[in-house]
Amino acid sequence: MKKTILFLMVLLASLSLVACQEDAEPSYEYGYGISYGLVHGHYVGVAEVVVDKDDVVVSVKMEEYFLPYNVAKVVVEDVNNIPSDVVTVVGSRGTSYYGKYVSVNGTLFTGAVTGESGSQSIVYSTSGVANIEDWVKVEANAMVYVDAVKAGTVFIANQDGTMSSYAKADSYAKVGWTKSTTGYWTNPASYPLGWGGNMFAFAETVVGTKMDVTGDAIGEIETGATMVDFADYYLLTQQAYQNALAGKM
Repeated sequence: MKKTILFLMVLLASLSLVACQEDAEPSYEYGYGISYGLVHGHYVGVAEVVVDKDDVVVSVKMEEYFLPYNVAKVVVEDVNNIPSDVVTVVGSRGTSYYGKYVSVNGTLFTGAVTGESGSQSIVYSTSGVANIEDWVKVEANAMVYVDAVKAGTVFIANQDGTMSSYAKADSYAKVGWTKSTTGYWTNPASYPLGWGGNMFAFAETVVGTKMDVTGDAIGEIETGATMVDFADYYLLTQQAYQNALAGKM
């Protein structure tokens, strides 16, 4: 009798634990999707979406990975003697210095300046790729880039493809590779919500929907987020939503 009671107690405890876990985490039973792509001009966005049995979004997770626009900015000790493997860019926010070469999973990209002084930008290209930022607009390429970052195979390089010793100059990129891990937009005076707060507000906007807004109507969605390029994030998440539907059990 005691053994029977003990067995029932263990069984009930196990069922309670399962119930708590299901309440804490959204169920993947119906559909999970992930998408990759360029957002806000210079970042690889990653959206993860979970949908329920009625195709309604129940969970959204966002991340952004830095591209060479951030990670290839380098510290130059003597601005009057710029090394040959450093590119000077005079943009709207002042002068920046970039490592000329960036290796992505063994492929060497070379940086070159475009535009007139005061509005210049840098473009990284390689054989068959005119601009790395255009390249990651293709989802498969964006995923390759993210996987390479995770594997540690994206870095400022020497001309021979080996890792350069230049120190990173970007205040965020020298801390890490993603916005969520580097304190991005945490100055309350300039960015009251911060990056995390904006992503939370964005997620609140799409959770409970079927991601069915299209075209110009995306710009009319009411949200508590203060970020620009809202459509970039919505379209990226919409693709993750479609991937979730395609993968439903």
